[in-house]
Amino acid sequence: MYYRRVNLMVLTAAFCTTMVMLTALTARAASPAEEVVRGAIASMEALPSAGGDPDARRKLLDSIDNALALDLIAKQALGPQWDKLSIAERRHFVAVFTESLEKLAFPRAAAALSQVKVSYLGVEKKASTEMVRTTIANGDGGKVPLDFTVARRGPRWQIIDVTMDGASIAKAVSTRIQNAVQTEGYHKLVEDLQTQISKADAGS
Repeated sequence: MYYRRVNLMVLTAAFCTTMVMLTALTARAASPAEEVVRGAIASMEALPSAGGDPDARRKLLDSIDNALALDLIAKQALGPQWDKLSIAERRHFVAVFTESLEKLAFPRAAAALSQVKVSYLGVEKKASTEMVRTTIANGDGGKVPLDFTVARRGPRWQIIDVTMDGASIAKAVSTRIQNAVQTEGYHKLVEDLQTQISKADAGS
């Protein structure tokens, strides 16, 4: 009877320990939306270390591009102008828009991320999207909310917007691009983007 009691106590303790471990692992497991954000940030942070290795850099850029819904972001950025474009023109704009991000925006974001620490606060599920909440903290201890809106598009989850301290980056980009279209015209916008890309290539 004594040994049965001891064995029962051992089995009970082992069961409780296993359940605690499983609960902890479940709590730490990232959702698909959070995994996308973590992967994009990790690739962004690794960009400077790629240096002059074009293959390594291309692999990191592809990882970031795949994490972002670039076609949707480009469409929203153009606003009403998008409907005026042919299919070929839309594809061309998405390509130029993507290259401008790779050559101009991503390196700046990578440099900024090297100066801060990103902390993950969890995921808030909404009707059709998930909000991955993070904060970025600098050396002075100041923290800024940085939230990623992630949506499931077919088999993949992709980032459709980033909100920094309450301000939508996608909205800011859309405002800037649509103002340029209204002021200078669509073709001048594309020309200016291509000029900026060429300057970035010349300086690299």
